[in-house]
Amino acid sequence: MAEKNGKKDYSLWEVVKVSETKNGQYRITLKKKIAQALNIKGGDYLVFLMDKDGQMVVKKLVLKDVKL
Repeated sequence: MAEKNGKKDYSLWEVVKVSETKNGQYRITLKKKIAQALNIKGGDYLVFLMDKDGQMVVKKLVLKDVKL
């Protein structure tokens, strides 16, 4: 992602719908192209990171990312 004038340059890639379960939790269904781009399989974990400006990034959690 490039930066222009100190701002991150994003392009719209996909929109997904959030649904609420009966017990008050929320679910996101990823479209196949998103799962393929992140190499996500059933049972994998995603991590949501937020920078100081409130911008959120979603990444696949990889064991090497976790410090034991």
